[in-house]
Amino acid sequence: MEKIKGATVVSHGITQQLCERIATRWLNGIAETNPAILAVFSDRDVRPYRDLLAWSGEFAGKYLTGAYFVWRQTGDEQLKAYVLNFIERLLKLQDSDGYFGCFSRATRFTGALPQTPDKRPWTWDLWGNYHIAFGLLLWHKAVGEERYFRAVEKLAELVRISFYGEKENIVAAGCSEMNLAVYHLFGILYNATGEKKYFEFMRNIEEDMQSPESGNWLELLASGGRFCDSSKPRWESLHILMGFKEAYAATGDKKYLTALSRAVKSIFETDVHNTGGFSTHERAIGTPYENGTIETCCVVAFDALVLELYKLTGEPSLIDFLERAHYNAAMGAVSPSGAWATYDTPMEGEKFANFHGCDFQSRPGGPMLNCCSVNFPRGVAESEEWTVAEDESGIYLNGFEPKEISREGLRLKIESNYPAENRILIFCEAEGEKKKIFLRIPAWSKNTRLVVNGEIRSVRSGEYVRLPQNCKAEFFPDFSVRFEKGGGDYSEKYSIFRGPVLFAWDVSFNPDFSDRNGGNGFTTAERLNELNLPVLRFSDFERAEYRKEEGKIEMILPGGAVLVDFFHAGETGGLYKTWLSVQ
Repeated sequence: MEKIKGATVVSHGITQQLCERIATRWLNGIAETNPAILAVFSDRDVRPYRDLLAWSGEFAGKYLTGAYFVWRQTGDEQLKAYVLNFIERLLKLQDSDGYFGCFSRATRFTGALPQTPDKRPWTWDLWGNYHIAFGLLLWHKAVGEERYFRAVEKLAELVRISFYGEKENIVAAGCSEMNLAVYHLFGILYNATGEKKYFEFMRNIEEDMQSPESGNWLELLASGGRFCDSSKPRWESLHILMGFKEAYAATGDKKYLTALSRAVKSIFETDVHNTGGFSTHERAIGTPYENGTIETCCVVAFDALVLELYKLTGEPSLIDFLERAHYNAAMGAVSPSGAWATYDTPMEGEKFANFHGCDFQSRPGGPMLNCCSVNFPRGVAESEEWTVAEDESGIYLNGFEPKEISREGLRLKIESNYPAENRILIFCEAEGEKKKIFLRIPAWSKNTRLVVNGEIRSVRSGEYVRLPQNCKAEFFPDFSVRFEKGGGDYSEKYSIFRGPVLFAWDVSFNPDFSDRNGGNGFTTAERLNELNLPVLRFSDFERAEYRKEEGKIEMILPGGAVLVDFFHAGETGGLYKTWLSVQ
């Protein structure tokens, strides 16, 4: 299962609009607004050494990846030209031996900082090189420039001769859940080239995973364990787990598919919040009902992992999750302006820009550079990989925002105001298309109305339904308000959904109720405790009215209380809550 091939896809919806703003207000010009994104490589051996983060080398690679998906979503040729120029500047900074990192020659791959070569582990050096290689491979796929692929091969050869055999294991460099991510890279290279040296290196890494300093994810998950119970349950290890897809593709060994599937499904069971966001305090903790940090990077990584599983299995339930995560956790982490995103997008609290939420990462020359600032574009734009997908027999309409898809013998058109409204018109002209066409019926849509060429069709939620090659379909997923009861700290509270969208109480939208609240708190926690919301009743939601403006959805209840879609909750700096008392 993969993104539809050989087709022109033109999108018009809220995701497209946000990606256009991200391209204009953040991605274009990043090397000028934050020149350290490249200077950390040119200055790697310049003394006195820069004050580097353990992960400073990742920023350029995450930028390339996010920009790739935004370009694929928007078709922005200005962005493409800028990124290709960025790559040319980056390639000139690759060292003669293939190294793409930011640490001195004496300390590269050792886990030590240049200033303290005898102290380790600290640096995530292989992690940073992995992200650059991954971004280059995406752009190689996009434009066919062989120099990008050769640069990655040169880096991979350096990594290969630097570890194992008579050399140290990667785990010895420390930070195993980050540095072992090259497992994913070597899997991609093996499947692209068939060269055994890459697969042999993967086997070495699999043995390394079983070290006491590592997470032993493959054996744990393949035997039915939960990701949250691993000794290394941080989010970075999800990039290692992406390598299981490549290993399965290479070998057909179901152990890898089992481990990948178990990782995803155990996280669904234990660590996905009502927003669709994964992680609490940057890791899996075994419960989604703690209002801890939900880091944007964690959301992006888990969504990418779920997408890898979907590509292997085609399970529509995985799209149900990706849709929720997209409209809430991913888009909700981004300012509607497209200029910035959060580091932490909590279930209740406030949305701080990443350069405030993790300001310790700011450095001279890179005031807005941090792990999440370069990663959030991927979180929003990677949805273009699954909204229209295909396999050897079918084309699958998974996303319902307005778009036009065309290739020889095929024309599909979706007209809608989704996710604000549930009326979706689908036009199919596919006389020359050999593949079947399928429409996803979301699992949350319990009473779906589908009319195809004037005839009502009976459908079941959570499945794909086949459409005729030539048809006009009117599709009305069930937009009845849904209540999802919480647990743990939120056992007596409810989350409110309509379609895929989570709704929140935001104080900025409810000034008429502010007299009920306290007014002495300063911290977020103190001010949350001062909130005293009016009584909400289940029956109120049956009579709710909706106001839609420029993508924003407001749910207006009898009595004047207003809930707003999670994407726009907190956009003005207002305090918000998504777990509400309903009687």
